[in-house]
Amino acid sequence: MRLYATVTLVGVALACAGLAGAAPPPKSELQRNADRLIATSGMPGIITLVEQDARRTAVASGLADVARRRAIRSTDRTWIGSITKAFVATLVMQLVAESTFGLDDTVEDLLPGRFPEGERIRLRHLLNHTSGISEYMRLDPWASAVARNPRVVIPARRLVSAAASLPLDFEPGSRASYSNTNYLVLAEILERATGRPLARQLRERIFEPLGLSATGFVYGRGAVGGNRIRGYDVSGPRPLDVSLHRLGGPWADGALVSSARDLAVFFGALLRGKLLPPELVTLMTAPTKVPGSHGEGLGLYKLPSPCGRWYYGHAGGTPGYVTWAAGSRDASRIVVLAANGISHDALQDLGLYLDGLLCRR
Repeated sequence: MRLYATVTLVGVALACAGLAGAAPPPKSELQRNADRLIATSGMPGIITLVEQDARRTAVASGLADVARRRAIRSTDRTWIGSITKAFVATLVMQLVAESTFGLDDTVEDLLPGRFPEGERIRLRHLLNHTSGISEYMRLDPWASAVARNPRVVIPARRLVSAAASLPLDFEPGSRASYSNTNYLVLAEILERATGRPLARQLRERIFEPLGLSATGFVYGRGAVGGNRIRGYDVSGPRPLDVSLHRLGGPWADGALVSSARDLAVFFGALLRGKLLPPELVTLMTAPTKVPGSHGEGLGLYKLPSPCGRWYYGHAGGTPGYVTWAAGSRDASRIVVLAANGISHDALQDLGLYLDGLLCRR
């Protein structure tokens, strides 16, 4: 399933569950609700974290590993898919703050000769998915290679080159269309501008300063390490382990593993202005107002709520995993969810679970 590629399959499905500004429920209530979800759905396990006014509560229910019957723990690590993009966007905005480049610099300025139409595409267009650059998952070599072998790893530069060989899908800035390719291009810009690998920049600028000890950049067939939950396709009669299905080997678009605690720390620090000047955080959270937009800001999404409040964050999925993390604009309330079973019905169950959890008053 192409879940880490498509916020509209994960983020919109979960955003419709809603968010509210009530006090966090007691840990016993959180645990009962999580246990009920696992008992009545096809998902093996789930981790839920709610933080209100610096009071953080996390619970886990179900299994991290079905074959070994290992219970899931709230401290376990999981693939976070497209939430990676929020980290990469933060790096970009840090370099904007340092005047390394500007949001209106063009791709031709930043990556000379990389895109024939690079003079039309600005940095901000990549961040909020308004560039018009084609989604590499619709193109070869990705489409045919992954169909043959879901564990294949394809160099990210090849995926960008495939998109660069085609005309833009639309005039940059005229509409929004989610494309993982945008963040592969941003990573090339980051590496060219700094002379440092993306993984090192993430570690030095975000992971280490915030103490994100459970978060790591795992590209290709790299080792994830311990305390990781396994991911499952639960659309069939029994869970199918798809943990090693890498969808071509995501890079800047989805290669992070993390924990619920680390995600809460990251989004809290970002929204409170600990990683960026406040005016740049405001730009990240402001949705673009063009056709096709689903609340895209410059690396974050503005998520609607039937309970009447807005939250800012990102959703992500890789085969077998779905993760969702968001906070109120002042970061007084942060919610993180990570599940390890994916199917249409599982997403519906997850939406209902969030509706009950986040709209509690």
